[in-house]
Amino acid sequence: MPDIPFWNKCDNNCLMCANEPSFARAPSGRYLLKAQIKRFESYLEGFSGAYAKNADNRAALNLTGGEPTLHPDFLKLLTYFRKRTAGAELSLLSNGRRFADAAFAGAALRAAGAPFSVAVAMHGSTPAGHDAVTGVSGSFAASLAGLRNIFANKGPGQTLEIRLVLHRRNIKDLRDMLSLLLREFYCFKEWRVVALHYELEGRALRNSKSLSLRLNASASVINSCAGLIRRFKEFRLYHYPLCLLKKELRPLAWVTLPPEDRVYPGACATCASRAGCVGLMAPYYTRFGPDGLHPLRKS
Repeated sequence: MPDIPFWNKCDNNCLMCANEPSFARAPSGRYLLKAQIKRFESYLEGFSGAYAKNADNRAALNLTGGEPTLHPDFLKLLTYFRKRTAGAELSLLSNGRRFADAAFAGAALRAAGAPFSVAVAMHGSTPAGHDAVTGVSGSFAASLAGLRNIFANKGPGQTLEIRLVLHRRNIKDLRDMLSLLLREFYCFKEWRVVALHYELEGRALRNSKSLSLRLNASASVINSCAGLIRRFKEFRLYHYPLCLLKKELRPLAWVTLPPEDRVYPGACATCASRAGCVGLMAPYYTRFGPDGLHPLRKS
């Protein structure tokens, strides 16, 4: 799914952001209305009339940032993109804070149409924990309110994804984060949770001492939460090698990285599940090595 950088500014300052600080400091003029339309049209030309395909073989475009919803012409651009990509799946990565405005949430979801998915990151189960990761007081309350408004306004063909980016600063809070989401949103339809190990790039790399967490330690906590995870209607795990997960959780693990970004240590050579396993993220392998991976046998 190709990314379209929508806006380079953000109202959070997340410790594990994958963007370099220089991205936010760059002039924003290249992302204004006319420039974005020109860039978008060049994307379409590059696809020779066919958009990139997602896992369901549907056309797909991913709107990223910064925080896309802060763009001064966000609704205009979203409306334009939808008209130019009828039938394509649009996906939005957001911190959810702007959706705390109920009127904005309604307008954005109407403009997005269908098929559409919005992914919102949560970083803790409490204001103190979440806001310590985002670096912004009040961000927990705003993101939670935004999630509530997305649920209240989304229509057929629209999906909400709640992302839990796990690292040393929040891994011990995973159980409480899952419990919070079940309490708040269990009764709603068309949503999923994605738990993913943080990536060693951008600000996350610069904050590596504070965030440093091995995959086997992260997977151990996930395994301990298997009972809670089973209660979700849809749950996904990104960046986790299958051999580090309980057998019952392995079907939830997705391979979301391109081949050039994955490393399979020597132990993976005889693994019966290698074809469906993400292996290790290349930057992770460079820093931590094989990290206890071991081959799985055919069941």
